[in-house]
Amino acid sequence: MKRTLDPHHRAALRRLVLGAVEHCEISRHLVGTIAHTFDHDGVRYGIPAFTFYGPQQRDTETRFVGLMAGRRAGDGLSGEVTLQLIERLLLQPGFASGLWLRVLPIINPVGLEDPESLAPAYEPAVQRLSLECPDGVIEVASTRHRRLTIGLRGDWSGRQAALTAADDLSRLRNEFGATDRDELPPTQLPYNARSPWHLYLGLPASWGPAEATLLASQFLLCFFRRWRELSLTKPVIH
Repeated sequence: MKRTLDPHHRAALRRLVLGAVEHCEISRHLVGTIAHTFDHDGVRYGIPAFTFYGPQQRDTETRFVGLMAGRRAGDGLSGEVTLQLIERLLLQPGFASGLWLRVLPIINPVGLEDPESLAPAYEPAVQRLSLECPDGVIEVASTRHRRLTIGLRGDWSGRQAALTAADDLSRLRNEFGATDRDELPPTQLPYNARSPWHLYLGLPASWGPAEATLLASQFLLCFFRRWRELSLTKPVIH
């Protein structure tokens, strides 16, 4: 039996990802797909995925990194941040040289439409992302904390890159006139990562959408640049 889908259930998701879809049509660096589909309350949902192919580097193996957002119900801000990062990378692809970046901007589309929903149907997409991206996974989330939370579990290069990015973000915050230190040094995350490193970026509720997308995307760009300097320039020996 063919199910008739209510278009209103995907209105928020469509508004969020439309810009990235338009980029897919004109950029050779970006491809858009549906990573996973599932049914909830009689409606089929899809989890959108965007793959960014950074410029290749000679004599350097490609690294596979995942970026996901929107796990918490009602969290559209983290999706905006990840899509802003894609746009900045399309303008400056050199930041992701030698990188294969798999982005899931909203892994909980049900929660985006209905903040009261408890549907955990996104877990298969998260597990698949971890398998597809053996070098590292980044999770972006909006939180109710007053300060930015940076957590890292992983190897030395990832930790050093996160520390450098935190210092860079601190300087940028000062340009905004901030007097408090919003950055926390990377700490062990309270769950096991399936990859060599797992970076968590919790955005404070006090940040507005424009500030959050600018600062968080700047942090991630700095992280990629420093991590590449530490690890991507050397051949990987398995």
